[in-house]
Amino acid sequence: MFYELQPKEQQENYKLMLKIIGSLTKLFSDSNSPYLPYRVQENVFCKYFEAENLARSDNSADAKKEKFGIGLKTWVGNNDQKIAEFDSLRAQYATLTGIKLAKKIAEYRNERIRVTKNLYDIDNLVYHIVKRVPNAMQILEHSFDYIDIGNISLIRKGNKNNTYFTDGKHTYHFSLSKNTLYMLFENMVLLDSFDVEILDDPYSYLMNLTVPTQVAPPLPVVDNVELDTSNKVCLRLYSVKKGKKIVPNKSGLNQWNALGRKRNVNEIYIPFPSEDRKRFRDFFPARNTSFKVILPNGREISAKVCQQGDKAIMSNPNKELGEWLLRKVFEIKEKTLVTYDMLELFGVDSVVFTKIEDLKYKVDFAEIGTYEAFYGENK
Repeated sequence: MFYELQPKEQQENYKLMLKIIGSLTKLFSDSNSPYLPYRVQENVFCKYFEAENLARSDNSADAKKEKFGIGLKTWVGNNDQKIAEFDSLRAQYATLTGIKLAKKIAEYRNERIRVTKNLYDIDNLVYHIVKRVPNAMQILEHSFDYIDIGNISLIRKGNKNNTYFTDGKHTYHFSLSKNTLYMLFENMVLLDSFDVEILDDPYSYLMNLTVPTQVAPPLPVVDNVELDTSNKVCLRLYSVKKGKKIVPNKSGLNQWNALGRKRNVNEIYIPFPSEDRKRFRDFFPARNTSFKVILPNGREISAKVCQQGDKAIMSNPNKELGEWLLRKVFEIKEKTLVTYDMLELFGVDSVVFTKIEDLKYKVDFAEIGTYEAFYGENK
């Protein structure tokens, strides 16, 4: 369990903030169960437990602290909850049914868990849940496991849209219409609970917090609070040929397979094509100028823009990025070509660079569709 290992003061501050937020329920709802938006839970959890927020990167884990990866959940009512979506992979399983469909979805789920653990150097995963009940909140935790594909069996007859199955440890169902996997959280451990006093008139309470002698500055207008691109660049790990996404056999993630000089089996680069260079001419330093990149696991490597036309971002030495990404994260055997089907299975097909300061960047690996959403190209 994660919660019980945290300092008592952090636990109390966490609960106090949840109480305060829950007290404002009537701003949003007439329910007697406290209101708690999931994004607020993520931010509060990470602030008071001093954890790294991974939720915006759409990984299997929403937060990380030391070697713990935490899936954060909050809900009212039914314990059958969403744990993964597979919209981008629909073409691969749309014709499957029954046990074949269950095993295929389990394979996708397990791959995403594995890649998340490798990306962020996570040893242990756990679900941390804030369940809202009438006038109170409960803090629970639940095991966060791979699906045991070898022990999958169908547990009841579903319909064309829903497939119900178990692996002997947990109960799942997959909704084909929503491309969503659900799990029944039936073995939760109750770690804490506390009453929440829901204010009858939260408006008056908030009004009394204002200082009459001060004039509040106008709030900034933000078009998209989910995706702040002001100091970020999103780059694809693939190319598009005749409308189809591919990973070229002799460049990018398969640079090790290029013709010409003898190459290290781990030599790769992140493509920096002309359309992206035009968008962000001064985001990276000039070609062959070294800069620092912080990987998702916190490790710092040296990199540079290179090749003719500044079309590549490569680590220095150029095998370092590939050793980490291909061997430790993706766990691909040497001299195995990376394909776009693999990226779909792993759940990532682009990277987001965030500029921290001059010559220093952070890189995150992003889910399928991030590139299109980043530049407003998603249909």
